[in-house]
Amino acid sequence: MTRLALRLLFVAGFAALSAPAADVAFYGIIKSQEFVQTSTGAPVARPTNGFAFNAFVVASANHVVTNATVKPSNTNLLRTLVPTDANTLATWRFEERFPTSAALEAAYPAGNFFTPVRYTNTLFTVNDGTRVVTLNYSLLALVGNPATPQINNFPAAQAIDHTAPFTLGFNASGNAALDLVQVIITDPASNVLFASPAPFSPGALTGASNTVVIPSYALPPGTNLTGHLSFVRPVGLETNAYSGAIGVPAVLRDTEFPLLTRPAPAPPVLEVLSTALPFQLRYQGENNRTYRLEATQDFITWTNLLVTNLPSATFTDLTTLPHRFYRVQVGP
Repeated sequence: MTRLALRLLFVAGFAALSAPAADVAFYGIIKSQEFVQTSTGAPVARPTNGFAFNAFVVASANHVVTNATVKPSNTNLLRTLVPTDANTLATWRFEERFPTSAALEAAYPAGNFFTPVRYTNTLFTVNDGTRVVTLNYSLLALVGNPATPQINNFPAAQAIDHTAPFTLGFNASGNAALDLVQVIITDPASNVLFASPAPFSPGALTGASNTVVIPSYALPPGTNLTGHLSFVRPVGLETNAYSGAIGVPAVLRDTEFPLLTRPAPAPPVLEVLSTALPFQLRYQGENNRTYRLEATQDFITWTNLLVTNLPSATFTDLTTLPHRFYRVQVGP
């Protein structure tokens, strides 16, 4: 999955929450900078073409958008958006990358509050006809860029126990009320294994967030993975130019970072030390795992007797039942 596709996943999740009152649910322009974090130190700017301009359109249904273009007012050159899936025509995009911030700003300037550079978006739709709407970055000087995303428990992210929930920590984005935050984790084949909830949905990350919990078993064991932490700052919203559609100019900073999961746990060893009441048992496992000792009489209903992260423990079962069956599970 390309870095642009990761951004579109973020945008599509946001757009999916919009009421489909128009053929276009969401359209916008994004200026972005990418960073890479490989240690506990600060992320560094991506050395090659780490700056980009993106334009996107997300349709409210398949096949209701037929074409789209974007043009900044400082040039006559049209940029044509292309569908990410020719079979659905649901999401359209344009991207141009640059080696420096100066090159990005020269091609796609923000202007200023008094003389903004306007980005004309022309949207060709089946039911709403051709809609021409403009966006600009005139508020960028006031709201500024979000902070550079940084993982603050980097060593722990290189030894994740996939059988237990993992809390990924990161810095604040800089504007708790305005910013949108997304965490996405992919496998070596670029398949998305985990994505934090879409903006404004239950549990979504915001500028006030500094952690996200990755559920147990969401990640495979013993695998090198890639994470993206994105801070997005909208620079105004346009809701009146095209009724039912939302337009947003935004700035984005994204940090790519590695994650590594531990190998699958070895099966714990359970032995019975005493078969007379009270029953006494002992298990042997590994360091830094969570173990659950459970008991049953019918192999249908299991009762937790002990939950611990000790690599080994002895347990005395004070039950008065004449017999019981036991097992040790790895994970919460």
